[in-house]
Amino acid sequence: MLADGYRTILSIFYPIFFVVTITAQVFLLFLIIKHSPKSIHMLRIILGMTCIFQIILAFSSSFIQVRFVTTRKPIEMWSYGLCRHFEPWICYCFYQTEQLSAMASALTIYGTFFLKYRMVKGVQMSKFEIIKTYLMFYCPFFLSLILVVIIIKTQILTWEAQEQLHLVNTFLYNCGDFIAIAFLSFSKIPNTLNLLIFTGCIITIPALSYYCRKRTLRQIYHQMENMSAPRQQLYKSFIMGLSVQCVLPYIFYVPIYTLYYYCLITGKEVLFLEFFLTLVPALPTMIDPLVSVYFVTPFRNKLTKWVKKKTEPTRTSTVFTK
Repeated sequence: MLADGYRTILSIFYPIFFVVTITAQVFLLFLIIKHSPKSIHMLRIILGMTCIFQIILAFSSSFIQVRFVTTRKPIEMWSYGLCRHFEPWICYCFYQTEQLSAMASALTIYGTFFLKYRMVKGVQMSKFEIIKTYLMFYCPFFLSLILVVIIIKTQILTWEAQEQLHLVNTFLYNCGDFIAIAFLSFSKIPNTLNLLIFTGCIITIPALSYYCRKRTLRQIYHQMENMSAPRQQLYKSFIMGLSVQCVLPYIFYVPIYTLYYYCLITGKEVLFLEFFLTLVPALPTMIDPLVSVYFVTPFRNKLTKWVKKKTEPTRTSTVFTK
């Protein structure tokens, strides 16, 4: 498929993706705020954080619609979204916001696994200890944020970089369909370190989450005699939901980034990668709300009650009309 074919498909898909994702995330946020029991106060905060990170991720991805032209040296980043009507440095900041929000969302899910394991084990943690634990989990995020600030200051906002992008967009790519927003070179240490941190998170977070899942389930089985059946079901359902969320990075991130490394090493052109490198990692934001609503028992019960209330009047009216 040629580049025009990918652009036609994505021009249809991006609006659908944005509307569906934002609707699902806002609905989940409504459930978290209005229909979460007091017994899961900390869980409500954590789910809310994940939801906000994913809303930012979905919005940034749809706003910039980045294409990585990996055959150019240095790699060129083009924006086809609404962001093309703004300055290139603004688009690049939104791109990094997308990357950081994806990382923060994954780290939050792993932190939830760890806290659930401690909870099942019977370890009581104060709010300060929970905050301290999450700050520890967010260390890769803070390191990446520092590198992003350095990259933007030294490679994006310099007069030379701005002038180069202005000349390229004015005389070379003056078509209106896209703008070049950055030139990416991995010969520069901050870029390489940032890529390694992001790749490390993609590989290690699901593995560590699986380890915590295994330990948590084992602890639940050991304590079955002291737990009520509803509590066992609540824990198991929640752990299953987190497990699905942790599998998603392997499904979406690993294949596309493996292909990305392949293109970086060989210099070959793969148009699917160029157009979908930033979109594919954003796709879990469309699935995660469904996972949370189904596997978080209070949310599922609330949704079931709403469905039953809507179906009961319909059945009653049908009986009286016969």
